[in-house]
Amino acid sequence: MRSDRRLHVCYALVCNGWDRHARMLWVSAQSLRRHEPDARITIAADAGTRRTLDPRVASVADDVVEIDSSCADPRLRAFHLKTLLRQHVDGDYLYIDTDTLVVNPIADVLDLEAEVAAATDFNNDHEWFPPQLEGPYSRLGWPYPHPYYFNSGVHFMRDTPATRAFSKEWTRRWFLLVDEGMPGDQEAFVTALYASPVKWARLSKHFNCIVVKQKYRSRDARILHFFGSEEEQRGTIMEHLLQHLETTGTFDEENYHRCLRERHPWGPTRRAWQLWKSKNYIRASVVKARQIIGSADL
Repeated sequence: MRSDRRLHVCYALVCNGWDRHARMLWVSAQSLRRHEPDARITIAADAGTRRTLDPRVASVADDVVEIDSSCADPRLRAFHLKTLLRQHVDGDYLYIDTDTLVVNPIADVLDLEAEVAAATDFNNDHEWFPPQLEGPYSRLGWPYPHPYYFNSGVHFMRDTPATRAFSKEWTRRWFLLVDEGMPGDQEAFVTALYASPVKWARLSKHFNCIVVKQKYRSRDARILHFFGSEEEQRGTIMEHLLQHLETTGTFDEENYHRCLRERHPWGPTRRAWQLWKSKNYIRASVVKARQIIGSADL
């Protein structure tokens, strides 16, 4: 089942030159290289992205694979590329979204005894399935609910006939859900997974640790997964690294490694509640005390 022990990481990218999506991929790949320097990195891109790809983005990848998409909308095109990736890339791979930071080694994902693996959305430890999917799933004749709702932003996929068939089914169901007004690839990923005969497994939440506002549940993260919008990333280390990149053109090693040591996803202006939520209780108390003393001095 395991044909290559070298970690292969894939990204899907739809961008225009050195835009925010391109910069997020660059930052994510830089973090990956610091923990898995020998990993092979593949970028899957549409024709427009490939044509305008900034050399800085191309430099972090071992190869760029061009995938055709019929979708005019860039957001839909990015989702479409994810569903098509298995059809265009050979070998086992770990797919990760561009709005991610690798913060610990991840190559042991290759040890999984599964053909497809993904973590539950929002790192839920219990069974849960979104109620808003009952309508579209039922109208399309698909079972509802399923035990677990997976996040497709990080997923592991082996290269087998079953996973290639799963990929085609994922694409087919994605188009059906787009017609239902649900353009995200994740809803289709989940239903296709349960409908396919692939051997799947729940990926540890540490490989896809969701960071949303005050929610951060694991100090043992391997991959931090931020939502892509500027608003959702406010105050995080991802926001800081992107700002530092724009200002200096470099990766901020100092603040990145400080987050690794303190085991949290916040930027250098971290607040007391952020440290407390990430179980940095002593640091949170110190920051809060300094705030109180500063207010008293005023």
